Parts: sequence; structure tokens; C-alpha cells
Amino acid sequence: MRVELEHLKGISSLKFDIPNQGLWLLTGLNGSGKTSLLAALFRIKKSRAFQDYYKTTATQSRLDTFRQSKVRYIIDGEEVTYTYGGKRWPPKPKRNSSLLRRFPFSSTQFIEANGSRVEPYGDEIIPRRINAANDVIRDFMSSVLGDLKWNELKYVNTRRGVGNQAYLLPYRAGRELHYYSEKNFSLGELCILKLAEKLSMSQDNSLVLIDEIEMALHPQAQVRLLHKLERVANDKSLTVIFSTHSSTLIKNVDRNKIILLSDNGTHVDVKRQVYPAHVLGEIAFDEELNTDFVFFVEDEQAKVLLEQMCGKFYEVSDVFKPMFKVVPVGGYYQVLKMLDRSSQILPGHVRRYAFLDDDVRTEAIPNARRQGTRTVTDLYDRLDAKVNFLPCTPEVGLVDFIESQANLNMSFCGVEVRIGNYVLSREYQAINGDNARQVAKNKLNAIVDYIQDRSGDERVSIHRNLYRGYIDNHYRNIGSLMGLLGPVFNSRNNRNH
Repeated sequence: MRVELEHLKGISSLKFDIPNQGLWLLTGLNGSGKTSLLAALFRIKKSRAFQDYYKTTATQSRLDTFRQSKVRYIIDGEEVTYTYGGKRWPPKPKRNSSLLRRFPFSSTQFIEANGSRVEPYGDEIIPRRINAANDVIRDFMSSVLGDLKWNELKYVNTRRGVGNQAYLLPYRAGRELHYYSEKNFSLGELCILKLAEKLSMSQDNSLVLIDEIEMALHPQAQVRLLHKLERVANDKSLTVIFSTHSSTLIKNVDRNKIILLSDNGTHVDVKRQVYPAHVLGEIAFDEELNTDFVFFVEDEQAKVLLEQMCGKFYEVSDVFKPMFKVVPVGGYYQVLKMLDRSSQILPGHVRRYAFLDDDVRTEAIPNARRQGTRTVTDLYDRLDAKVNFLPCTPEVGLVDFIESQANLNMSFCGVEVRIGNYVLSREYQAINGDNARQVAKNKLNAIVDYIQDRSGDERVSIHRNLYRGYIDNHYRNIGSLMGLLGPVFNSRNNRNH
């Protein structure tokens, strides 16, 4: 069983094989496709899933549309593809519209962090109308939250119809019995209550999709939640896919149950059986890091480029060798926002900087100023002392370097690859795209494919070697590299930075 996403909310391509019964942890950086994937899985038994989770603006032809987006379902070699048609997502071929019924799930549930409350009216709090909550719900709450008070959980049916049970916690005020309503439950308590309620109603053999509801929980409660979900999944033969960024959960689950989504620039890789340290190395940048500096960049290409720049800087300088971590975040505005709030996430001793692509300096910020986009320019101006720029827009700069080197040969895994010959080929010259950056991305992917076919080297290693070649060529005068990174690495004693 597989679901595939194409050109959906920034995801160029994602192919996901649906796992067997049990509890699975789904993780990855923001924007890697976790929630979009869960919504596609929800559609297997929920016909309105696309309308509910892929939001459109019906009155606009170019705003929030899903033009070219595809969601494909494959089972036993047969497939059906849903594409956005303006208001609906019609299936193609239409004769396969019933294919989703063959997926072996009795139902699907999508459970998200939700702080909404059901509050009873005063005249509904009548002793004879108050009932003990479901045993399963009470046990779930007590087990996860580690507090026996939830064994006394009650509910009252409100006048707003089925599914509007208002939960109550009793307490004594002298000789009188009083109740706390949901308005006095914490966000974490409410999230777990709603999860417990939905799990108690889940049919056996269901597909249960849980989206980051652990965020409001203490780490110890997160671990108890993990163990409780494993037991429930086994007891009811559920397939539970739980998306999370929690390092606590990642460290406490069997590595065979971790699924990591990792965007490599051309598609989203789905990595399985990964070690927790590998996952945390990609997504964590707070308590998991024994580091002195955190550098926020836009994407994986910027990360590789900056890492090679720092490596060369270490080689040619006598600066101490501080530990650093490069973290891809997303678009340049997301990088700025992450830098701005990083003081609330990272310890005070960790120095934080942004390294933006050069086209932000030459195009994006000037355009924002001309258009009067104050939310962008005000944030940029406020963070100016912590913002630096890479020497190029990564793919564009690297491709320009490769094309400028006549007869370029480089060694990969001991194999000499004649890159210059490939760049002169008709196949390479025919590569195009919608804009200069897309052309560069397509060309770089083709170059990496060419090198990999001839050397067998890994793509990550190929990118590192190519960017190191670019760095060695660009910083022949090492002074400019020292001028960029020297003030950054020497900022460790600046308490006000």
C-alpha cells in the first residue's frame, strides 16, 4: 500500500509505503510534508479530508490553489490519482474511484492538538445527570498524566447534541461537592482527553493519525503517552502514525518504528530504521546539541555550502575549533523568525546567526523595501547584527563555477569524473526551468546524477566535494572568508550578542 504526493504545498515528490499495524513515529523538519502526508492518509476513509486540510480560496484564481497537485493511492498494483479540479478532487481513472475501499482499515482518525472546550450550562450540572467517564478514558488519562485524580473523571451530556459531552473533575469544598469544568483543564490535559476519547471509540484495525499533540506535555508524560499508545495499538490492532519533533519521544521509541522525512531538494526521502542520533542530528538544535554556535540557513544546499566554508576557515585560521550546528529552516523570512525566537529555545551560551542566500541581499530585501512590506523589513533591520550572507545563491553559484571551469575533472570515491565533458553535452545544454534558480537546481541534479552513475559515491558526499571546489576557487584570497567568519566565531565572549 502506498500514497504518493506530487507538487503539493511545496512538496515536489513524496512516496510513502503505509506501514503495518503498530505505533510509528513520523518526524522531519518543518515543511518536510508530515501534516500533508497525514491528511492524504486520512482521505482513505474520510471523503472530505482534502477540503479540510488542503485549504483553498475559492474566490481567487491564483491564491491557495492546488494546480498541478496530485495525490496517488496504490494498492496491489492498481492506482487512482486525485487532482484538484477547482472545487473538488476528482479521481483518475474514474473507474478506480472505489479503490480506496480496498485499503484494510475499518476507519481513519485524525487527531490534532486542540484546546477547544465543551462547557456545560449551569442548569445542566444536576447530580442525577452526572455520570462516571468511560473506564478506558479514565485509565488513559491517569496513565499518561500520572495523576490518580483522573480516576474520578465525570461527564454531563449537554443540550448541544451527540458528541458534546462536557467533562468534569469533582472536588470537595467543605462538605459540598463541586466540579472543575474543561475551562480549567490545561492544554496538555485537554489534548490527552480528546485523544483518549477518540481512541476509546476507534474501531479495531483502524488507521489512527496523530499530529504533534505531545507539545503541551512534560517529557515524562510524553514517555508515558508513548507506552500507552503502544499498548492500545496492540490491543486494538491499530496502525498509529504519530508525527512529532520531540527528542524525548525519538529517544524512547524502537528505531525500527521511526520514519524520517528528509527533503533532499528534488524529492522527500522516506528513511526507515534510522538511529535516533541520526534523526536528532537532522531535526534537533536545542538540548540535543553540545554546541557553541547555531547557524540558521534556508535549505540543505545552503547547509552544505556553509559547512564547507567553516571547514576551510578552520584549516587556515588559528581560531579555536568551536562546535557548530547548521540548521535548515525554510524560506528566508522563516529563517529570520526562527533566529528571532531562538533565544527562547536555546541556552544563553549558544551564539545564533542566520546565513541567508545571496539573492536575499540583492533581490528579496530590496523588493520588500520597495513594496513597503514592513513585517519583513522591520524584522530584518532588528536582527541585522546577526544576519550574514552566503557568497552566492547555492545552486546558482555552484553551477556557474562548474560551467566556468573548462575541462573540469574531480575525483569521487577514487574515480576521476570528467564533469567538463558532461557540461558540454547536448543533454546538459537542453536542461531548462521556470527561472534561473530552477534551471540551476535542475542542472545541479543532473550533474550529481552523472557523477553518481560513474563513481557510485553518495549524493551528500558529491555535494560536499562540489561545494568544496567552489569554496577553494571563490576564496583564493582567504581574507574575505576570514572577514566573514572571523567576527562570527570570535563573538563567543560578547555577552550582549
